[in-house]
Amino acid sequence: MSGSSMKHNLNKFDLNLLVAFDTLMTERGVTRAGRALGITQAAMSNTLRRLRELFDDPLFVKTGSSMEPTPRAIELSTPVALALEEVRKALNQEGFDPMMASENFRLGMIDYASAMLMPGLVRHMSQVAPRAKMQVVDVGGDEEVANLERGAVDLVFSRFQWVPPKVCINRLFSMEYVAVFCPNHPGVEGGSLSMDAFLASRHVHYYPRGMDNTVVDETLAEMGEKRNIIGKLASFGMLPAMLASSHVMAVMPEGAAKVVARPLGLRVEKLPFKTPLLRMALAWHPRTDRDPSHVWFRQQVKFVLKEACWRDESNCEDGIYH
Repeated sequence: MSGSSMKHNLNKFDLNLLVAFDTLMTERGVTRAGRALGITQAAMSNTLRRLRELFDDPLFVKTGSSMEPTPRAIELSTPVALALEEVRKALNQEGFDPMMASENFRLGMIDYASAMLMPGLVRHMSQVAPRAKMQVVDVGGDEEVANLERGAVDLVFSRFQWVPPKVCINRLFSMEYVAVFCPNHPGVEGGSLSMDAFLASRHVHYYPRGMDNTVVDETLAEMGEKRNIIGKLASFGMLPAMLASSHVMAVMPEGAAKVVARPLGLRVEKLPFKTPLLRMALAWHPRTDRDPSHVWFRQQVKFVLKEACWRDESNCEDGIYH
């Protein structure tokens, strides 16, 4: 159907098709989309057929176990999602009651960010919004913005060295990188961590997706130095027990270090050299910018992070609360 025909027949247009399209963009599968909408696979397949006829485009192409959107579907995704969000807002004018809310808030972040945020957020949400749910999606690098644009996550907590286009961003705070190790680590039994002790130590290197080369190693390279890295981990969850049970050292953001060090009695020391700060931020898509439930949830995330990671106001970026 041409754009002209669609415009002339808008009074006959089935808005449920746009809901189905938006769900397909999120779920990337007919069965999963049908389940999310509460309809059968056959009914969802018929809906996809109607969408393809409507836009004269395949829209979604089978690739392995999922369906990938065509360029036309990607072009449609943002305006459709924004339009549906405005309709939902118009139909829901009662306001947002956290104690009665049953929303499922989806957060995108790498696992060291999860370690900083989730313990406190779970405790806090159980008190202020006991019926709400949360889902953590592991994202990194270019996936952060892509997941926001296609509606796979509602909010991303990550470092943002640049301001991504087409997203709203709230810069939060800056952190130093620190060294974490067991209390009886050889060469640093007392006092501060020296450069000689740092370089002599055996290091375990955590590298989340999209962050293989850390600013720490880049800074050392500029100084003509190099860490003795004896192991590389893609998962932050393995680090704490490894640090507590062996004489190895790890470098991590101080916010994550505070979370993992306290329960295991690990030492946290400043690095014996200066590195660029790690700047953390929240990012979300414009379609949820004014949604009452999402505005409220972002406020809760910032409250928990403030308590957990930067009680010192000097680390707070200007204009965090707005």
